[in-house]
Amino acid sequence: MTEPTAPPRLRLLGPAELGSPAAPVGSPRESVVLAVLALDANREVAADRLVDALWGEQPPATARSQVQICVSALRRRLRDAGGFATITTRAPGYRLDVAADDLDLTRFAELAVRARTDDDACEAALALWRGPAFAGLDSEALTRAATRLAERRLDLVEQRVRARLERGDDVLPELTALVDEHPLRENLHLLLMRALHRGGGRAEALTAFRRARDVLVDELGVEPGPELRELQAAILAGEQPAVQAVVATPVPRQLPAPAANFTGRDAALRAIGARLCGPADPQTPFAVRVVGISGAGGVGKSALAVRAAHELSAHFPDGQLYADLHDDSAEDSTTWSARVLGSFLRALGMAEELLPRDPRERAELYRTRLAGRRVLVVLDGVRREADVLPLLPGSAGCAVLTTSRARLTGLPGAAGVQLDVLEDDVALRLLATFVGEDRLTAEPEAAEALVAACDRLPLALSIAGAKLASRDHWALGDLLDRLTDEKRRLDELSFRGVQLRSTIALSYHGLSEPARSLFRRMATPQHPDLPHWAPGALLDVPHVTAEDALAELLEANLIADGAPSSALSRRWRFHDLVRVFATERASAEDGVAEHAAALRRLGAGWLGLAEQARRPEFGDRLDLRGSAPRREPPASATAVVRRAPLQWVDEERFALVAAVREAAAAEWDDLCWELAVTAAALFEIRGYFDDWREIAQLAITAADRAGDAAGAAAARHSLGALLVHQGRPEDAARVLEPALAGFRAAGIGHGVGATLRQLATVRRLNGDLAAARACATEALPLLHAAGDRSGEAHARSELARLDLDDRALGDAAGQVAEALRLAREAGASRTEAQILYRSADVELAAGHVGAAGVAVDRVLEIASGLGDRIGVGYALFGQGRVAVAAGDAVTAVTRFTEAVTVAGVTGDRHLQARAHRRLGELAEDAATAAEHTRRAERLLADVAQHASGHR
Repeated sequence: MTEPTAPPRLRLLGPAELGSPAAPVGSPRESVVLAVLALDANREVAADRLVDALWGEQPPATARSQVQICVSALRRRLRDAGGFATITTRAPGYRLDVAADDLDLTRFAELAVRARTDDDACEAALALWRGPAFAGLDSEALTRAATRLAERRLDLVEQRVRARLERGDDVLPELTALVDEHPLRENLHLLLMRALHRGGGRAEALTAFRRARDVLVDELGVEPGPELRELQAAILAGEQPAVQAVVATPVPRQLPAPAANFTGRDAALRAIGARLCGPADPQTPFAVRVVGISGAGGVGKSALAVRAAHELSAHFPDGQLYADLHDDSAEDSTTWSARVLGSFLRALGMAEELLPRDPRERAELYRTRLAGRRVLVVLDGVRREADVLPLLPGSAGCAVLTTSRARLTGLPGAAGVQLDVLEDDVALRLLATFVGEDRLTAEPEAAEALVAACDRLPLALSIAGAKLASRDHWALGDLLDRLTDEKRRLDELSFRGVQLRSTIALSYHGLSEPARSLFRRMATPQHPDLPHWAPGALLDVPHVTAEDALAELLEANLIADGAPSSALSRRWRFHDLVRVFATERASAEDGVAEHAAALRRLGAGWLGLAEQARRPEFGDRLDLRGSAPRREPPASATAVVRRAPLQWVDEERFALVAAVREAAAAEWDDLCWELAVTAAALFEIRGYFDDWREIAQLAITAADRAGDAAGAAAARHSLGALLVHQGRPEDAARVLEPALAGFRAAGIGHGVGATLRQLATVRRLNGDLAAARACATEALPLLHAAGDRSGEAHARSELARLDLDDRALGDAAGQVAEALRLAREAGASRTEAQILYRSADVELAAGHVGAAGVAVDRVLEIASGLGDRIGVGYALFGQGRVAVAAGDAVTAVTRFTEAVTVAGVTGDRHLQARAHRRLGELAEDAATAAEHTRRAERLLADVAQHASGHR
């Protein structure tokens, strides 16, 4: 093959240089960025890797911005150098696209592979070096990469010297220098001894052996390897050893062919290569390097292991051993390991008749055969750590790569690579390897849906792709239609003996009975992921006991961690196809009543935690307990809720709604309305109005069905409070009036007072001020008798608003003062903020703009501290009103605009409309004013339309 005559135009094997003629890349920082991108040329490099390469563990706050600046500068430099390479922005970072011949790193890697059988390629590879790789660049990441490259270069130097020695060239000067530079490299000592002995220097060769032994013993604490010792023995015996190794051990090449459609997994391949072939850990220089690939069945562990082993084979010139252990489940560990050891020993040249029967003797002989050699051992389909231990080499030059469904955490010094399903784009590329890009391009939406239906699982995608490839008359949508039916999905994911169901079943049947039971029950709830306390509720056992079953599912990769990094606690989820299998097994093995009881216990746990999340500082406390069961979750779950109740609501919002739906569907009416009413009080603070409405309506239906008057009244009160907040008094009256009647009939004074307080607002909004005052006045003693200081404060605040309408400012101020005292006495800071907002109304009416400003500033402080997004929006609106009163139009526009933004996030269209109206009043031109007015009218129309759709 003819080598390129022109030098690479991006050179990093020495000082960083760019273009022709050579020029420096740029600043040291730009050079580091370009070098890191070049190490993974034509692949995406995460921005975090660039940040780490530049600053390590202490990056500045502007790190990403500085990386962007470097990339922009490099793009200019590459254009100025002729545009032979480009840098594009690709999630999650950047990608350097450059031809192999234009980058010395890539050209060196390709030549190094060919150099195993081509001396000219070896010379060409070494000629690319102009000094240490990345010379002059201060980066720990580049230093590690440079060490690996230098090791590869030294392999080639050693190969070149051996070839010259075979030809009879004088290599003594070069070898002497190399041994001085690399005194711990045994092969160099070996070659030096041969060169000295061939030239007649028998004594010098033996002296070289003694020097080699002294260095190895002093520096590493080990004796020379077998080749050095055997060469010394041959020289002492007066023999003339050949240049090649004294002992001609067979070189096993047992790796199966890599998958032709292997796609993606770049990060995993890099991690495996770094661990197996990177610099040795100075703390454990004699340890065998082990990497364990783990993941769910069908996720592509075997394909990755074989691909990685092929890519790394040049680093293990003494061979690669491979054992497929997937079908060995029927054998005991001793029989299994003895059989594999026998296979490996035969591959290493041992005759069958000489194999020891004792498994321990086989293991000892196996380690002896591998001593001093560089062999990669691939164990595919390991079940447990104990099975691997007899197969670990004893020599640090060897390495082991395993695959298993469980994480092999018990192997000493093992590094783990956990595989998950593919990213969307990689999954599409894998599908394209079977059906071709044209079929994907013709049906892009069906292709994406097909990837989702296959759960981005490589085995499922391969089965689907193979089936489509064999039936080219099918459209992608034809198979998608078959996969849409969840009951048939696993049946369809089967082709010519390859079945996804059997792959999952293999993991399932290896579980203990408690773990299998938990696996089935976890498929029952509607919500796709479950909190860490759920297993105990589903199994009806203590949390600690359930954790043992959960650990089995995690180790078998049948469930995964479904929580984002910012989550308060762990969450567990199925991949979709595993959930389908779990649902199948639940239907086949369990009774309906058993799963219903598990689901009811889970709902009881949600109710217990939701009650823990309601805090005095949140205000309203209409607590009505029915007959629904409560399950006390573990202390760890309760602690999370108490520490951050509103963040817990944010994370569990959809699960709470799903639990209410399930209770409604199962006609657990008491659980349905109690959980709904409790959760709704929390949803109010975060502005989850649609969820609040849904669960309140489900609660009304459930309580009415059960004939539970108190529950029905509580559910209607909850829905009415939402409608009042949304400024829909007519709709609110339609549910609050039956709620009032229900509470009166049940003799629940607290409920009567709380509903009258809401009806006071409804009557005022409808213009019936006398009725409003009557409702609020009647509510006061009832709320006081119930000890509901927060509710009493709200009733007084409503009276203050009515006093304002009557221009009775003194009475209004007195009501507000008493309301503030009650709120503070109750420790209800959210209620205090709401009363302070009313206090600002009173101060503005009195012309006390400064006092009003102090009040709304405090409202914003309290709301922000609580995480009350609704309150923040109103506080900003209040600050805008104060600014208008102070004549500060600029500040007013800013605050009203901010209120629009916050109300948009919470979905409070009523507040958005009010803020737009204010902005229209402040607009400096008619067009802007008209636009704000149109927006306000459109928002109010949306509220009305939304209301009609839910009546």
